[in-house]
Formats: sequence, structure tokens, C-alpha cells
Amino acid sequence: MNNEILTAKQVLEVASSQWATAKDIMILGSVGRNKAHAIRNEIILSCYNDNKLRNRGLVPMVEVLKYFNIDIEYLKEMAGINSNVKI
Repeated sequence: MNNEILTAKQVLEVASSQWATAKDIMILGSVGRNKAHAIRNEIILSCYNDNKLRNRGLVPMVEVLKYFNIDIEYLKEMAGINSNVKI
């Protein structure tokens, strides 16, 4: 697990994709691989009401951001990005 503290811009770069991989979950949550897979499975279960892997194990990034309670608007403000710009 990487203990490096991410800047707002780094978090926004990871969060800019539509789908999240286990590696994205590891980065955003500062968790290891096993915990990232467990979180991914928990999100899949909450979204689809079953535990089948869909989209090659990808989950919607918006659900990952909800899981970790990450506020994109606040991060944009901290990064100095105009809030009218879509990321």
C-alpha cells in the first residue's frame, strides 16, 4: 500500500474516468489490493443486487466516490479549477 498523500489534482485525475478499476479504488481509498477488491464487490452488490462481475470488474466511478464520500466540487475548488469545467 502506498502511503503517499494525494493532491486534489491527483484525485481529480483518477476520478475523471467513467469506470473505476481495483487500482483506482486502491489509489482513492489508500487501501491494499484485497481491500480494493472487497470494496469493488460491495459496490457491485449494492448496484446490481448480485455478485456477478460485469464490465470486466469495473464499477461506476460515481459509486466509488460515494463510497469514500469524496466531494468533487470541493476538490475542484482546492485545485483551483473553475467549477464550470466538467471533469
